[in-house]
Amino acid sequence: MSETHETHRELAVNKSADEVWEWISNISNVMTANQFHVGLDCDPADIRDPRPGLDVPIVHEIFGARHIRLAKITKYVDYEIAWGERLPDPNADDRFPHSEGWKVESTGSSTCIIRNRLRGRHLFPLADVFGKELWDLLIPPILDNDLQDVAFAVGAIERKQPVQLPPLAGVLQRLSRAREINGVPAGEFFTSSG
Repeated sequence: MSETHETHRELAVNKSADEVWEWISNISNVMTANQFHVGLDCDPADIRDPRPGLDVPIVHEIFGARHIRLAKITKYVDYEIAWGERLPDPNADDRFPHSEGWKVESTGSSTCIIRNRLRGRHLFPLADVFGKELWDLLIPPILDNDLQDVAFAVGAIERKQPVQLPPLAGVLQRLSRAREINGVPAGEFFTSSG
């Protein structure tokens, strides 16, 4: 069974917690403040009334492929929101069950810290071989870019300074989908002594 990983990132900004929370508390903003979330497919009334237990369909685009994941809001309190994501079909093979959370902490009348976190598991054939390495290469830059997107959206920064994914992340991401290498199941290829 694949290991569960969790990464936390944060960004201090010169905006009040109230200003940042006003933007984040709108789920159409925060749920698309992700490099792979391109939109929501839900009733506008749900956007205006987020609450724990609400399922929000998020349109994802990952490496040119679009699909929908359901985000179930698990926490919605002042200055904090979190949700878990799953595929709509409970029988589908979900390669990346995960949860995401955002929190805003005031550090003064016009400053705050924006925190985000991602927790999940890679469930692909080679997860036990290099899942942790792929997580460590891929997730921190994604979360850092998401933080900059929020900071830019609320006017806390004038321009984003994109954090590039290391080239190895793309290689491992593509390799992660391999089911077979040279006629051998992918997991066995890396673990066999031959």
